[in-house]
Amino acid sequence: MTYEEFLQLTEKNLKRFFPESFQERKVEIREVLKNNNIKLQGVYLSGSPSYTSVPLLYLESYYQELENGKKLEDVWQNIARDYQKCQETAITIDGISSKEWNYETIKKGLTVYVRNAQENVDFLADCPHEICEDLALVYGFHVLVDGEKDGSAIINYDRLKWLGVSEEQLKQDAWENMKQSNPPCFLDLQDMLAKMYFDEPGDVKAGSLEHLEDVDPNAMMYVLTNSNQVNGAVYMCDEEVMSLIAEKLGSDLIVIPSSIHETIILKETENMSVRELNAMVEAVNAEAVNPQERLGNYVYRFDREAQRLEKAVEQAEELDFEPGMSPVFA
Repeated sequence: MTYEEFLQLTEKNLKRFFPESFQERKVEIREVLKNNNIKLQGVYLSGSPSYTSVPLLYLESYYQELENGKKLEDVWQNIARDYQKCQETAITIDGISSKEWNYETIKKGLTVYVRNAQENVDFLADCPHEICEDLALVYGFHVLVDGEKDGSAIINYDRLKWLGVSEEQLKQDAWENMKQSNPPCFLDLQDMLAKMYFDEPGDVKAGSLEHLEDVDPNAMMYVLTNSNQVNGAVYMCDEEVMSLIAEKLGSDLIVIPSSIHETIILKETENMSVRELNAMVEAVNAEAVNPQERLGNYVYRFDREAQRLEKAVEQAEELDFEPGMSPVFA
């Protein structure tokens, strides 16, 4: 059975696996556009105003169950069971139920994400964003699911209209809240690995910019992320953060997009080959990075004096460089 056939049969037959209270609702298969133009399909049961949220349950993992030998009716039973669990999930911000949310509530969860602009053209058409070189900064908010699991949502133009604030206000509040609730973390690579494997998960407080003086300025590589180590690459677009790091290291910087979660920082040297670094990043992305978490195949440069992030080019190419022909940072 193909995945498309599975989706069609699921939409047609799933409702009979739900209890009576769901029978007046309509089963729909909806496609959702995720990061890097990746499209996922999920099941959605519309038609009930009694719940604070109507979940959309992605179906790829259930199709994999079918591929692994589980009976189709057993797969549908699992989908119905999991959907009902999601339906009853409590979603909160700062302890406030989604029924009572307004902008002042959502502001407490606001954050900024960095994405590839070219790979997300359709996605960006539907949400407020800001361009930083070939990167796009988009805005969203964090929630707690059943008081523990962290979830998130992107703010599109429909949500922005409901919130009743301007794009500029949203951007300002998102950056301010993120810097306070999930500040940047900068450590040399060796210290970061030690903390990841030997400290408590997420314990990277020693890497906060308040402790920047403790960072070894002569290390080979550094990691820039945030205190949660999730979606932390966005700080490469923060001129204030990057300027502090450049001053500490006494150098212009090369920024390697490891993933949407972190970047690798190097001090720029004369014998550094941008072409080789680009090739390395592309190979690592292809072999080891989830497609939804890729940030790019090309490296960036932060100019210490100009306090500006730009695409890195070979020094020999700088005179012939034409922005319209440059590779896109993905």
